[in-house]
Amino acid sequence: MGNRSGHKPTTEPSRRESRWAERIRAGDARAFEQLFFAYCQSLTSFALRFVQDQDLAEDVVQDVFLRVWTQRSQLDPDRNIKTYLYTATRNQALNVLRHSRVKRQSTEELARLDSKVTTPENQLEQQQVSREVHRAISQLPDRCRTIFTMSRFDRLTYAEIAEILHISVKTVETQMGRALKALRLSLSHLHL
Repeated sequence: MGNRSGHKPTTEPSRRESRWAERIRAGDARAFEQLFFAYCQSLTSFALRFVQDQDLAEDVVQDVFLRVWTQRSQLDPDRNIKTYLYTATRNQALNVLRHSRVKRQSTEELARLDSKVTTPENQLEQQQVSREVHRAISQLPDRCRTIFTMSRFDRLTYAEIAEILHISVKTVETQMGRALKALRLSLSHLHL
C-alpha cells in the first residue's frame, strides 16, 4: 500500500525549494539562476524522452524556465517546485510533439557504469548488456516505460510521478511492478 522504498510519499516542497520560490517571486535573479542550474540538466533529459531530439529538449526546458520567470508572481512557495517543473516540462514537450513531426526513437539513457579501468573484453560485454537492457526498456508499453524511467533515471518518488502524470500512486506502483516483472523476464538470460 505504501511506497516500497520506505519513504513516506510526499509532494511537499523542500525548505530550499520554498526559499527559491519566495526569492524568485520577489524578482531575485540569483535564486532563479540557482533553480535553473539545479534542474536544467535533468529536465532536459526528461524532455528528451518525449521529443527525441536534444535541441528540441533544450528548447522545451528553456521555454519552461522562461515561463517560470515571466510568471514568477504566481509561484507558490507551498507547492513542490520540482514537481511543477517536471509537469510543465512534460506538458511543453507534448505541445511541441503536437506541432512537429519528430521521428520516435528510444532515447533512454542508462546509468553510467563505473569508470574503472576495464579490459576491451569487459567493455564489449558491458556494451552488450547495456544494449540488451536498453532494448528491454524500449519494449515496455509506453506508460510503463515512462513511469519506470521517471522512477529509475529521474529519481522521482511515486507521489511525484503520480502528480506529474495525473494518475494515482497505486497506478504508479502497479505500472512499476509490471515493468520490473517484464524486465526480469526479458533479461533473465543475462543472469544479472
